[in-house]
Amino acid sequence: MKKLTKTTALILSALMLFGCAGNSAQSSVGDNTPPSGSSVTDSKNESSGESSATENSSATDNTSKESEENLVKNIEGYQTFSYDADKYEITNEYIYSNTYHSIYDMFTPVEPNLDDLYKETTDVKSSELVALKCRVAGDSYVIIDGKCGETLIMKPFLSLIYTPVVIEEVVDSNNGKCLYNKGDILYIREHYYITEQYNDRSLNFVQTAEENLKAQFENKSGEFDSSHYSEIEKKYYDGQMEYYNALRSANGKYIQATWNPVFLQKGQSYLIFADNDTTANEVDGNIYNNAYPIVFDLEQSKPSVFKSEKEDDGVFRASYAYHYQWKILKEKYGEHFKS
Repeated sequence: MKKLTKTTALILSALMLFGCAGNSAQSSVGDNTPPSGSSVTDSKNESSGESSATENSSATDNTSKESEENLVKNIEGYQTFSYDADKYEITNEYIYSNTYHSIYDMFTPVEPNLDDLYKETTDVKSSELVALKCRVAGDSYVIIDGKCGETLIMKPFLSLIYTPVVIEEVVDSNNGKCLYNKGDILYIREHYYITEQYNDRSLNFVQTAEENLKAQFENKSGEFDSSHYSEIEKKYYDGQMEYYNALRSANGKYIQATWNPVFLQKGQSYLIFADNDTTANEVDGNIYNNAYPIVFDLEQSKPSVFKSEKEDDGVFRASYAYHYQWKILKEKYGEHFKS
C-alpha cells in the first residue's frame, strides 16, 4: 500500500475538523447542544475561576487510579459532561447506511512516532508533540459556539468537547524538553457529539438533513424514485431515513462519532500525543490542547472496538489507523501502562 502523502494528510486534517462547526448540517445532523437536564449539567456551587491547570500540588499527590475523586473542580456555570461506555451508545450515519469506505483502504496510516504524527496533526500550533501517559481527571467541558455555559472560552465560535486529564508520566519527548510535568492538567479536545434530548435547534439539523435527502432521491409523489436510482442508492436512502428517525427518538442514549471509537473515560489512563505548548487559554487559565485526535488505551490487552475491527473500519474514519497504530505503540510503550 502507498504511504500516506502530504496532500492526503491535509485531506485527513480537514476531515478531523468534521463536526467542529455546530451549525453545519452536512457534517453532522446532531450538534452537541446540551439539554436542559440529564447528564450534561451546569456546574453549581463549585470552584471559582481559579485555574484547574495550576492545581498541580494536589494533582501530583492524587494520581493513583484507585482515587475516585475528581482532580478538577467544575467551574460554576460551566456546562459539563461525563462519557460512560455503559450508558451511551455510539452511532453515526455510516452505521445505518453501511456505504462508507475508509480513506485508509488506499493508504497506510502514518507511522506512530512523534515526528510523523505531528505532520499529520496540522492544526497543532507548536513545533512538536510529546507522548504522555494521562488519566481522566474530571468532567468534560461542553463548548457551544465558543461558550461553556455562559462563559466565552475560545474563538472562532466552535462547538467542541474538551476533557481534563492529569499527566501521570512523560513517556516520550523525542529527546527534547517536555514543557509539562507530572500532575499537570490539560484539557484534551475530543471528536464526538452529544445527542442528548434534542432541543429545537438540534432538531432543525435533523429536519434539514432529511429534507435534503428527500429532495435528492424522492419523486413528486414523495416516494423513492426507483426509475432514476439503483438498489444500492435505495439502501443508502433507507439507512439515512432510519438514522434520522433514530436521532429523533434517541432520548439521550447516543454519542455521535465518525472519527474513531475511543473516547476518554473516567478511571482510565491513555497514551496521548499532546501539543507541547503550555500557553493557557485566556479564560480561567486552562490549557486547551489540540492533541493528535486519536488516544490509545494501552492498558488493555487489545485495541478497543465498537463492533469489530473490520466493521469499525467502515464506520469510523480513523479506525484502521487506530488499530494499526495501537499495535505498534503497545509494543513500544506497553511497559508504561502495566498495572
